[in-house]
Amino acid sequence: MRILFTQTYNLNEQEIKFVRGIAGIYFIYLTESEISYPFSNSKLIYIGMSESKQNSLFKRLGGHLSGQSGNMGISNYAKAQKVKFTYYSANVLSNYGNDNLFDIENFFLSDFLKHYGCFPICNGQSGHKPGETSNPIKASVDWSYFD
Repeated sequence: MRILFTQTYNLNEQEIKFVRGIAGIYFIYLTESEISYPFSNSKLIYIGMSESKQNSLFKRLGGHLSGQSGNMGISNYAKAQKVKFTYYSANVLSNYGNDNLFDIENFFLSDFLKHYGCFPICNGQSGHKPGETSNPIKASVDWSYFD
């Protein structure tokens, strides 16, 4: 199975309301410029996760937009450039063979690293390491959406 990206939203107060109460994985990207990563350029700057409806995508994205998340890279990009996001809900992602969002976030980060030579510029780390009993994600990612 191939993971494609289609539905996008502007990273602003009005459009993050569409993801209120949703847990999942989100992808923040620039629309008008690219980051020069070691293997290839990409507009993607961050891969993040919301593991619960209480700490929903809405709250996580709102924190990035306001700077309250502590990730000043994202909020500064959002102030200086046009920034969008896309996401996959936890329910949809569970169809790929693993319903642990920490493992799924690690899958996306590791796959990005493999394709681009480093993690997205605003992800200062690799995230959670899957346990030995974790189910592998049965999919490939179409990163070309962000090229």
